[in-house]
Amino acid sequence: MEVQNKKVDASPTKSFFIYMLTRDIDVRPAIVELIDNSIDGAKKIRNNTEYEGLFIKINMSQDKFIIEDNCGGIDIETAQKYAFQFGRSSERESDSSGYFTGIFGIGMKRALFKLGKKFEVSSTTRTEYFDLKVDVDEWINRPEWEFEFDKVETGMNNSNTGTKIIVEKLNTDIVNKFESEMFINSLIDYIQKYRTVEAENGLDIEVNNIAIDYGKEKLLKSKDIQPYEKQIIDDSGKITIIAGITNKGEPNKAGWYIYCNGRLVLYADKTELTGWGVENRVFHYSLAEFRGYVYFESQNLLELPWNTTKTGIDTSNRLYVIARQSMSEAMKQVIKVIDEAKRKHDVSNLDELDFVKKASETELNHSTITNISENKDFNITETEPKIPMARISFSKPLTEVNKVKENMGERTNKAVGEKLFEYYCEMEGI
Repeated sequence: MEVQNKKVDASPTKSFFIYMLTRDIDVRPAIVELIDNSIDGAKKIRNNTEYEGLFIKINMSQDKFIIEDNCGGIDIETAQKYAFQFGRSSERESDSSGYFTGIFGIGMKRALFKLGKKFEVSSTTRTEYFDLKVDVDEWINRPEWEFEFDKVETGMNNSNTGTKIIVEKLNTDIVNKFESEMFINSLIDYIQKYRTVEAENGLDIEVNNIAIDYGKEKLLKSKDIQPYEKQIIDDSGKITIIAGITNKGEPNKAGWYIYCNGRLVLYADKTELTGWGVENRVFHYSLAEFRGYVYFESQNLLELPWNTTKTGIDTSNRLYVIARQSMSEAMKQVIKVIDEAKRKHDVSNLDELDFVKKASETELNHSTITNISENKDFNITETEPKIPMARISFSKPLTEVNKVKENMGERTNKAVGEKLFEYYCEMEGI
């Protein structure tokens, strides 16, 4: 007898779906996904790139996690059709009003499931308000995948707008993290590292009442020093590449910084991912002054070279393949000029040179990035010392050198030798 029902159930279980959705993301990038959503809201209400007066506040304890903002809120239609949908709908068109970061349609849900078993999302726009509460365990046991509003209001005249998310019944591993001061500090450090251009332009972010302090990215630029600058316009988007040197060699901050629509996704990379040890030599501390920045911008978010957690790069992405050619070119130019300058001036660090110490710095903000219109090669035009220099070299027992070094308060043998030379000249009246 032939079976009439020939359908085979291939639908996912909710518990398995949540497990797979959250298993490969650390809680820190999950929280930053929620920050990204707030920042996208800020972009929509402030298209002039100035965000003074807007805030994102995070508070966490062993009992709950709260993030709230005043960045415009989520309208009811967006909430019903897109914001809580698992995955980005093919029906949803790209927003042509700016460069946003919400790409795959999973960031907020993944973060909420990662954090706890119960969450509430309330949001206010100029004319609307909604409140949505979800008990995850109860939702898992229901066959329907939909959520349901607890309260909805329209036709309002609200002066204050924004979104507030509260997560309770925190997962056990999250409770342990939120009790740790070390974790709170690491989260603050992570947010500072994986910053956005918007956050550097006046948008305030706080974690447990601690303000996130964003250090401005800077490169040396003067009559003697010209950074590498290049802009590539493609049908898929725009690529801006800036590379050069800083006046303080910090090896941990050297490398490539890669942004997608203003969101940093790769921090100080010194690996093969950005060409080190492939098109160019392996990174060495002698290149501690090197800084390279790549800004990808596209209104079609799927064209950008970020991964789903925005913590890395898809090296096969078309825009990234295009950028890599110019990144390699920039590295070759900067590394060559750094090596030549150090040899000609007989120094181990460029910041020992007066023209480097006195060089002005340019901040890499939205204005300086967007105003790049002409491609320029990296160059240092100051190539010869003003006074002919000679190297003096001698050897002494290590224990004696260390004693002298400690007595002088110096850290390097070079500094000890210079002080000894200066002391002799002073004592002999030369």
